Amino acid sequence: MDVIDFVVFLGISQGIFLAIVLQVLQNKNRLANRVLSMILIIASIMLTGRFFFTVGFPNIFFFRLALFVDILVFIFGPLFYLYYRRLIFNEKTKYVLKYTYFIPALGMVIYHLWTYQYSYDEFFLMFQNGSLTGPFLIVETVGIIFNFYFGYRCFQLLKMYQREEKNNVSYSQHLATYLKTILVISALFLLLWIASYILAYFFNIYSSFLSYNAIWIVVSVFIYVIGFYSLKQPDIFRMPLLRKEQAKNRERLEGQILQELKAGLEKLMIEEKIYLDHKLTLVDLAKNLKTSTNNVSWLLNNIHKTTFYEYINTYRVRAFVEKIKSGEHHQHTLLALSMDSGFNSKSTFNKAFKMIVKDTPSGYVKKIDSL
Repeated sequence: MDVIDFVVFLGISQGIFLAIVLQVLQNKNRLANRVLSMILIIASIMLTGRFFFTVGFPNIFFFRLALFVDILVFIFGPLFYLYYRRLIFNEKTKYVLKYTYFIPALGMVIYHLWTYQYSYDEFFLMFQNGSLTGPFLIVETVGIIFNFYFGYRCFQLLKMYQREEKNNVSYSQHLATYLKTILVISALFLLLWIASYILAYFFNIYSSFLSYNAIWIVVSVFIYVIGFYSLKQPDIFRMPLLRKEQAKNRERLEGQILQELKAGLEKLMIEEKIYLDHKLTLVDLAKNLKTSTNNVSWLLNNIHKTTFYEYINTYRVRAFVEKIKSGEHHQHTLLALSMDSGFNSKSTFNKAFKMIVKDTPSGYVKKIDSL
């Protein structure tokens, strides 16, 4: 067993360990982590198959088993889509994958069962004389297209999340960066896969570094990195998944109802200073106003011409500015004053302040002190 084989073996044990630990965690994105555990188990199985394949295990059964794990390549895409959806959206009915998403995997099962009619020697001879090149080409082509399709579906979910985040939370969860990083690295893996695909089938160039086996081993290791990150990931506020037809059916607020809602919102912000709650969400605000989140969103978007994120953080920035004007920054740090104003992190504070004041906090303070 060489160093690479040892690393692969270590990855298998780590994948199983992470899958178990993620299930033990309480109140931390449990539905999403359940899917991630499944992905980790599949990655471990793939690494196990690749381990037997690359070390040249003499047992023919294990050699066949190693080839059989190619089926799992067609399961990664749908499961990652399910992971994204359960991690970032809160749906009244728990979303489950459609059976049609697993048709390619079923096709792979049928294909591998078909190869079992041949002995190991016959199979190896067919591989050497190119008889299996056509089926392999079809399998990889479908695999690339299939995984790109679900990568695009995940990208759509990310765009929806970024749009809805500003309408539902008043702070940054830093989730978009995490999801974007997964997509970018996954896209890189797919591009490397395409490169090895083109070199192998169109130029007959086979690289030990840029190969199907090497790429999927790296993919499995990358999934373990995601698993480790999820161990310390805080509980996430999931966005309501609003359908287009639901958005169109939002009722327009008018008359007495509109005036009462406007007055109630003003009282919460000015008298009760609800914006000082670091984790304030649209749901919290709607509960305090004793109305629906749709009504609050309509009021903010159509009357105040702003998003929930911008509206709440405008009040927080105003509170911070008042503290600066009263000279509190001479006794306390800017970060401490921002926290007292309702912000929950330095990054959210800096981003909101620059968006609203058109200046950095330190730059603004210097201007105030120079007056």
